[in-house]
Amino acid sequence: MKNFFTHAILFLSFLLIINNLSARTNDTVIKPNLQIEFRASHGFIICHHPEMKVFSAHFPLFELNLQQVTFGRKSWQSRSNYPAVGVSLLYTGLGEQPELGRAFAIIPHMTFNCLKSAKHQINFKFGIGLGYLTQKFDVVDNPKNTFIGSHFNAAINIAADYSYMITNRLGVSAFLGFTHFSNGSSRTPNNGINVAHAGVGVKYFLSEPKQRIPKQPADNQQYKNWDKKNLSFTFALSYSLKDIDDYLGYGRSWSVYNFHVNALKRLTEMSKVGIGFDLVYDCTDKEVLRKKGIGFTDIEILKPGISAAYELAFGHTSFIINFGCHIAGKDLCEGRVYQKLAMTQSIWKGIFATISLTTHYGWADYIGFGIGYRIN
Repeated sequence: MKNFFTHAILFLSFLLIINNLSARTNDTVIKPNLQIEFRASHGFIICHHPEMKVFSAHFPLFELNLQQVTFGRKSWQSRSNYPAVGVSLLYTGLGEQPELGRAFAIIPHMTFNCLKSAKHQINFKFGIGLGYLTQKFDVVDNPKNTFIGSHFNAAINIAADYSYMITNRLGVSAFLGFTHFSNGSSRTPNNGINVAHAGVGVKYFLSEPKQRIPKQPADNQQYKNWDKKNLSFTFALSYSLKDIDDYLGYGRSWSVYNFHVNALKRLTEMSKVGIGFDLVYDCTDKEVLRKKGIGFTDIEILKPGISAAYELAFGHTSFIINFGCHIAGKDLCEGRVYQKLAMTQSIWKGIFATISLTTHYGWADYIGFGIGYRIN
């Protein structure tokens, strides 16, 4: 079970990379509009806990991106203003501080055009993937590192940049970025590392870029009725490992099972809104209740919840946000209100893989990995 977190993120990252970078047609080996980019930046750790101030050094970060700049071959590409999809490799020494070590990450990402002309671009980039940090908390050997509890972590990378195309294939950029490493409480302590950074980059198309296919007028009238084709349902079962070592002091992880349903009404070709239902069985609740001397049954451990749901789809990849409330449960010490951010990746004929982050009032509770089925 120790490697579950690692293997699950690698699996989902692989699916997203294959979906976005591999060819889907028989007459091409590599998708058109592939672009390679190198970025160098300088940053610092954001001290969101007082004990982090001793690690406030400035340091460089390096990033290598391979991405495809979409040109409208599929309708969602033009409707989302021709984003780029790809994968980033990131490295930083975190100030060469022995307690923190070095950080590596592989991050599938999407880059959205906020403003684009022939020469000038303003972009927003978002990615989530797998990070590896060479040092982690150890009560004997590394007690000062209370921010990272495991070598493998989720890595989130956000950036806003301005790009200037020198030629139709070569461009330069300046950007502001934010990078986050955390394991979602699969192993504590898990305060996480947040890095703010700024830098420059150079990008190059590997072949002559294709001209954009013009956006076709949207026909959202067809989505206003409640026909069967405008309704969809997703069913998913996910599994998480959760550590509340700082509370129970056992130095081990517990399982969390989550059965989730979304019923959604399509608003546009890319967006849906609806309601969600969760049924959570969190084994840490049993340990907390035992410590408090409170009796319980397995049924009482179940935490049903209802939520408002919103989905935004980019081809075979979707992002779903749920904001809800647990309506029952023997232990609700983390709060009734919960939020869930999920990414789903279609695999085959309605079957999808999913990764989700569940929080309570914005505080990360656990990261879940699972599989599901979509109707319509």
